[in-house]
Amino acid sequence: MKMRRTTYEMIFARLQQMGIIDEYGEMQADYMKFASSGLMPLNVDKLTSNTIALAHNGKQNGDVMADPDMEVRVYPELKMAEALSFRNDYMGIYQEVYPEPGKYYPKLKKELNNFLNNWLKTMIEMQDYQLAA
Repeated sequence: MKMRRTTYEMIFARLQQMGIIDEYGEMQADYMKFASSGLMPLNVDKLTSNTIALAHNGKQNGDVMADPDMEVRVYPELKMAEALSFRNDYMGIYQEVYPEPGKYYPKLKKELNNFLNNWLKTMIEMQDYQLAA
């Protein structure tokens, strides 16, 4: 009997499927941009060796706005990834799962990882995102 994958394992697999990380959990470049005809481009930035940022960015009054912007930590040895933060400038939202060392918000952790998993799933299902840069 095959074990059901955790949300964290599914996020890792979806990041691989999109070509954001390789089979070892490494990002292919320090910056990538995925273009789509139906949605805003997806910008991917390598923040540290195991942390990336995924963002859709719009513009409002000349300012770049995150809609959303999420920081994601990748655990290559576990083949897992998890959401660390969520930002949506249009709604004035910034949330951190781990606001300080030794502290975290379990409910927010679950919500953000479910959102991230579904967001990646939607982009994959559209089959429209292509690496642009």
